Amino acid sequence: MTSFEVTRPRPTAPPVYRDGPSKMSEVDARSWSVDDVLDAVFFAIAAVATLWLAWLLIGSGWHLNAVLVVNSLLFWAVLAYLALPRLHQVLTWLYVPDYFIGRTRTPDGLLGDPVNLAVKGDEEDIHEAMIAAGWVRADPITLRSSWRIIVSSLLRRSYPAAPVSNLMLFGRKQSFAYQKEVEGNPAQRHHVRFWYCPPGWSLPGGGHVDWLAAATYDRAVGLSVLTLQVTHKIDADIDIERDYVVDDVRWANEAAELEIWPDFFTSYHDKNGGGDRVVTDGALHVLDLNEVVPGSDAGLSLRQARLADHQARRRRPSQLVIALALIGLAMTVEILRVARIDITQVLEAAPFPEEDPGAVTAVVALIATVSAGLMLLTAALGVAAWRGHPRSRIALMATLVLGVATDMGQVSSLGVRQATLGLVVTSALQVLALLALSARQVREWEHARKEERLADRANARGDRAAVRLGS
Repeated sequence: MTSFEVTRPRPTAPPVYRDGPSKMSEVDARSWSVDDVLDAVFFAIAAVATLWLAWLLIGSGWHLNAVLVVNSLLFWAVLAYLALPRLHQVLTWLYVPDYFIGRTRTPDGLLGDPVNLAVKGDEEDIHEAMIAAGWVRADPITLRSSWRIIVSSLLRRSYPAAPVSNLMLFGRKQSFAYQKEVEGNPAQRHHVRFWYCPPGWSLPGGGHVDWLAAATYDRAVGLSVLTLQVTHKIDADIDIERDYVVDDVRWANEAAELEIWPDFFTSYHDKNGGGDRVVTDGALHVLDLNEVVPGSDAGLSLRQARLADHQARRRRPSQLVIALALIGLAMTVEILRVARIDITQVLEAAPFPEEDPGAVTAVVALIATVSAGLMLLTAALGVAAWRGHPRSRIALMATLVLGVATDMGQVSSLGVRQATLGLVVTSALQVLALLALSARQVREWEHARKEERLADRANARGDRAAVRLGS
């Protein structure tokens, strides 16, 4: 890294303070549309609703003592995998910096693994170098790959291309990741994530690289002390893994060169987002892969990997699929609850005289019509959200919030220990659906689909204009 000194000429007159243009205004840094504001509101509401659901599960479990153990497990699952992550996302969005500090961030917003590698070269160079060293490109995270790694970890079956959890840098997840299993055990593996640097971006001090990376070694599967989730535990000395990756790549690729920038970061010890201890000397190892020449089959492998990544990005997020399934299940439960109502008791309790049964029938018909209309509206909004329309998803979240607020009122009036099983089930379904619908992955996918539709319409208008001009 080139060292240089920046100075200023000596002033020839007393200085006068002038308010000049800022490097980055708040508007340029973050612009908000109405949809973005509503998304943020529902995102925070979902966090509160999930905490309330956890409290409802553990509180009602003491009343429903026959399922106390089940309720306790559900309480842990909701708290660890839903409530705390969402709470972390809300709080860290407020105080954790989103600019480059040499640390990645977890999707929940917590500080993740340190950046300890950099690469000069393009994606084909990285691909060729890692393949030559025996590394395997990790599969994208899908429902299928997630289930496969769970089964592989429990049964200790080899899964060389097992997906790695997402970490964020430059406001986005890693472009790709490579890994190397240890003795066919999916619980232990070397792995490194790569992020491409924004065009024209420079490291602190003025250094320029094309890629940044974070290499760590998974030593076991355990329980996170920060999130209470089951996850991979990394080895604390990440410098050993950094050196291993560098030596492995250089051993397999004679054209690979290495630069070491000592004391690039302050040496420190800390914890990552999973609660694992990390220790580093603060040196940044820079691999120069510009002279690595892709082999005959590397291009085909890279195209296949890019195609898989593209298909994974276009695929509907699992959160959207789960949310709509939960909404459908909640509607089914509500229909069954209504069907079990004794109509005779309703008529007897109606505030109408017996000689006017027509009025009672009209009220019952009105209620049934309104209920059916609301269900049809919910179904229509669900179909629109499935097709990638952000406003429909926002409207669907609004209906869920209304339902959750109603359930909260019932629990508040009855007392949490008097909550019925039906109330707990319907509340859980609505809260979980709201949590899934408000996930960032769903929002990003829908916005991408919206941009595609706008681009297609613009192209169609351009084609029609060209046809008119040609005629």
